[in-house]
Amino acid sequence: MKKRNMAALALLAVMLLTACGRAADMAVTTKEIVVPEMSSKDMLVSSLEYLLEEEPEEADGDGEEAAKEKEPETAADKSAMESDELLEEREGQEEKATVICYGKDVDSGLTEEVITADQITPDVLLNALARHNIVPLLDTKALSMEVREENGRKLIYLDLSRSFREYLMTMSLEAECIIISSIVNTFTSNYHADAVYITVEGETLVTSHAEYTEAVSGYTPGELLTYLQTAQDEEKEDVTEPAEQ
Repeated sequence: MKKRNMAALALLAVMLLTACGRAADMAVTTKEIVVPEMSSKDMLVSSLEYLLEEEPEEADGDGEEAAKEKEPETAADKSAMESDELLEEREGQEEKATVICYGKDVDSGLTEEVITADQITPDVLLNALARHNIVPLLDTKALSMEVREENGRKLIYLDLSRSFREYLMTMSLEAECIIISSIVNTFTSNYHADAVYITVEGETLVTSHAEYTEAVSGYTPGELLTYLQTAQDEEKEDVTEPAEQ
């Protein structure tokens, strides 16, 4: 009898355990919401999916913060670029230094004066020389100017208006040497040339003292005077020699 009771109790325990297991497998219902039971494996998968979903948002957040951090740098770079462009523009608009050479007498060298101008042109140089009475004020104009390379030399072909020759015709030989020397040295200094060939309205410059058939180098007034006097003496010798024969 006792054995039967024990067996009955054991059977009852098995039935209860079986019933609990079945109840655990069933869904729990609370009104209209059904919450399925999740295994540890399912919970692990769901957690991973959640983390994967969160990562892009965090990445986006980091991207926004990085963008915010870069914005000031981008603005600074843009400001720096604008400043550089403005500086270059101002530098381009800055006046250029120009050297003017002029003499006062044949016994001294030329005086150099540095002036500024928006750009260096023949008329700018002539106008600056006019302030030192080297050329007539407002009358002498550069009709044309050309720089050529000839036989390893850089020559300037400068064609001036008629008023320049008329001005020279009123000068002494010494004054003429000062004028020519001042023009030649001013133009060779600014255009980095070796000599200047001066013409008037397309024709060779001829004055009461000399005929400038060749390009004139950067003589001082005294050196040019010596050169012209030597040339005149040679011409006189060429004229008198046939008469003596």
